[in-house]
Amino acid sequence: MDQSEKKRKLIVGGALVATLIAAVLVEEEKTVVDTVDTIQPVKPSGDRVKNQENNVEQLDVSKLGQRKFSALAGELFVSTTWAPKKPQANLQEQAAIAAQTAKASAPPPAPTAPPLQFKYAGKAVADNETWIFLSQAGENLIAKLGGKINDKYRLDSINDDAITMTYLPLNIKQTLTINNKLAGNFR
Repeated sequence: MDQSEKKRKLIVGGALVATLIAAVLVEEEKTVVDTVDTIQPVKPSGDRVKNQENNVEQLDVSKLGQRKFSALAGELFVSTTWAPKKPQANLQEQAAIAAQTAKASAPPPAPTAPPLQFKYAGKAVADNETWIFLSQAGENLIAKLGGKINDKYRLDSINDDAITMTYLPLNIKQTLTINNKLAGNFR
């Protein structure tokens, strides 16, 4: 064993011995505390007991009445504020507030698909399959009927005037019109 390992074992051993000594001392203190006499309660004097008995006879519980229940009494987390209360609004202000609330509570408009960002570059027909060439933000894309484009669009139909696609997250059909009629055939 080298010097650092001996030193480490000596420190760990010393800590273990100190822990055992502390545990023995705590056990001894518990036995000392257990031997202390318990204190007996003081009994009231005879006159005082008689006065209490007389008071019990004179007390009519039915005259006390019932407690009134408050809805706020059971509320554990009541919000309190030091801000002064707002003055009550007149009828015109209340009508304006009601109109704003009605507008705010109206359902939001239905989600729509984003506009198509594709540009038609051309198409090619080979073995009864039509391939469409599109560009989007400088990137060239190739798709065929039923194929997916960027995992967001599906190519549904192709004709000479337009390409129909479905925006997959919302299942909304969109049409891309074809302005130039470029077509090629592979042979």
